[in-house]
Amino acid sequence: MTEFALLFALVFFYGTRIQGMNSAICSGIFRPLTGLHDYCYWMLTDMQSSEQSNESCGQDGGTLAWVNSPEAQAFVEKTFNQTLYTATLATLYIGVQGPDVSGDYHVYNGEKQYYFNWDASVYTPPGRPDWNCVMLYYDVNSAIYFKWRETRCILPKQALCSRTIQREYLSSYFDKAYIGKTFSGHEVVVLENLSFIRCAFACQMNIRCRSINHDVTNRRCTINGETAESYPSQLTAAPNVNYYTVFI
Repeated sequence: MTEFALLFALVFFYGTRIQGMNSAICSGIFRPLTGLHDYCYWMLTDMQSSEQSNESCGQDGGTLAWVNSPEAQAFVEKTFNQTLYTATLATLYIGVQGPDVSGDYHVYNGEKQYYFNWDASVYTPPGRPDWNCVMLYYDVNSAIYFKWRETRCILPKQALCSRTIQREYLSSYFDKAYIGKTFSGHEVVVLENLSFIRCAFACQMNIRCRSINHDVTNRRCTINGETAESYPSQLTAAPNVNYYTVFI
């Protein structure tokens, strides 16, 4: 069996096993093109505050929903559109909080929020100082679908939850992951038009590879000969790039 065939077999095996283990609660499983996790999504229909909703999500191992990419947004829309369309009007908490004193928004796991889908017809965030939570707004009569608005966290609303599902075939190879970061100054080779899986495979095939950067937008794979743990000052913000250290 070739190395690529082996990697493909591992992807298929673990992907099938994970889906079977977690499909009971999931309305859908989002499989990003990059990263060490898949995401299971489901909806809470009880009207609760954001804190209460997040606690309810936590009972099934999740948090308020991670929606930090255009692909995740599109997946949420596809998965829940039919359910919400029958309700005509709905507001649902998602896992975005802020802004903080620096003006940044964050996901419930502490990750910085880079993607936004604000309802520009209403206002340009940030809104009022006490509007620290974000909701999806869905109104059939106004033709507003899945747009984001800020809201007070104490108001009762429905919610979307998500939880991470570890990609075992990759997490056993990569030790650290930094979302929205890139590592520079130690490039071994730059490869164009590669998915994250192929980038990981290219790293496995290169004896000098100790870490990678993967540009999600441009599908650019950078194989590095050193790590951000050894040179932390050379790990910098890059919204469309994710960095991974090889497990040694």
